[in-house]
Amino acid sequence: MPILAISEWTSFFGRFHPLFVHLPIGFLIIAGVFEILKISGRVAISQEIIKVILIISAISATLACIAGYFLSLEGGYNDDVLEKHKMQGIWLVVFCWMALLAKNTWLSDRIGINKLLYAPSLVLSLILLMLAGHNGGNLTHGETYLTENTPQPFRTWLGMSEKTTKDSENSLEKPKIQNINEAMIYQDIIRPIFKQKCEQCHNANKMKGDLRIDEVELFKKGGKHGAIFVANKVDESEFIKRILLPESDDDHMPPKGKIQISENDLALMKWWIEQGAPFDKKVSQIQISESVKPILASLGGEGPDSNLPANGIPQDKFVVEEKLLATTVSAIDQKILAELKKSGALVLPFAQNNNFIEISYINNSKFSDNQANIIANAPEQTLWLKLNDTQITDKTLIEVAKLTNLTRLHLEQTKITDSGLKELSTLKNLEYLNLIGTTISDKGINNLSSLKNLKKLYLWKTNVTTVGAEQLKKSLPGVKIDLGMTEQQIADFLKAKPNESSDDVYKKK
Repeated sequence: MPILAISEWTSFFGRFHPLFVHLPIGFLIIAGVFEILKISGRVAISQEIIKVILIISAISATLACIAGYFLSLEGGYNDDVLEKHKMQGIWLVVFCWMALLAKNTWLSDRIGINKLLYAPSLVLSLILLMLAGHNGGNLTHGETYLTENTPQPFRTWLGMSEKTTKDSENSLEKPKIQNINEAMIYQDIIRPIFKQKCEQCHNANKMKGDLRIDEVELFKKGGKHGAIFVANKVDESEFIKRILLPESDDDHMPPKGKIQISENDLALMKWWIEQGAPFDKKVSQIQISESVKPILASLGGEGPDSNLPANGIPQDKFVVEEKLLATTVSAIDQKILAELKKSGALVLPFAQNNNFIEISYINNSKFSDNQANIIANAPEQTLWLKLNDTQITDKTLIEVAKLTNLTRLHLEQTKITDSGLKELSTLKNLEYLNLIGTTISDKGINNLSSLKNLKKLYLWKTNVTTVGAEQLKKSLPGVKIDLGMTEQQIADFLKAKPNESSDDVYKKK
């Protein structure tokens, strides 16, 4: 049972534990070094100096022990490791004071403390210092913290796995899923994201916020503030809220400096929650949203079983995009980058060896025409632009048209109209266009006939008809048009007679 309950004051003083704990570490080591030098006869060290060092060590160790206890009241630590660390810290304090008392001649003569206790007390203090420090590191950083940066030669000699650097972790590809259709949505798709980006702070050895995500039942239970997700409700799911916070925010997850959640990861997580956060369903058993189709396709391995299920669309190569990525452009100006971020944009680099970027307003649904001029400030560097679910209208498309290298454009759930699509005729490199949930009609998509490189066009929940889609297909034979039907259904209606309705096509299926 805790001696004191957690309170504002204990929490405040507990946070000083890292400050206090470094003092005994340094001074005890200095005391040990001085004693060795003194015994070897190489240096003459005043006893008074060693006494001062021991006084500082004992007092700071005591303060660190008290602050550490207060910090432990906040919870979120492995109980077994915490208990070891706590007892090691207490005994460290005891032996520090014993070493000090044994070194003090005045006290030794009057209290009767034997000087022979000095050396054992100092040695035991140093041993406990290492043990307590090791367990403290495990509590704070995880049990692999001490060994994770072991140089490769030593890793080989010790039979350890190959070292993974932070850069390689950022570019780490998830294992290919040979059959997306049969993949378990949580175990095979969502769980690897948590394991790579979140589990280091929320596991059996380190439970930040009393949260563990390494086991399903504990993940469902949540942390000290309750459940961290609500099935079917993305906006009410705590872990999504924290991911979307600015990286500089103390509550942002993962913390600043750690490997961050990519936009693809976030899209998959949102999709999982929207589908009821299932832990025991396959991809084929749930609805695949438009935004995750290409992401799921990228997770698939090579071979006949790597395609998406019937309600998905396989990812085709974007030839123009690949050619552009092989070219060189100048880096985006830092002032422009700062302005984009200030406008609520998420600016993501494509790779370390080029300067192309993706601009996304997924974090700022209030983005509107008033801020649109900022978009055109990186015309060469911007390959992808995501304006979906924002407040933009046709006026913003005037600025979008200035992005000469744009290959993918998301405009779904915006207020653009047929007239605005005329502005996109200058985007000769555009290969992907998403217009889902807009008022676009057959008249509007006729304005896209000059986009000869367009490969994917998504038109769910628009006013575009099968006749309009067929007409555009004549101008752009290489485009795949998605009206909310499967590839085969699209092929069927393109072959249908002029007087055959889309309902007739569905009946055939």
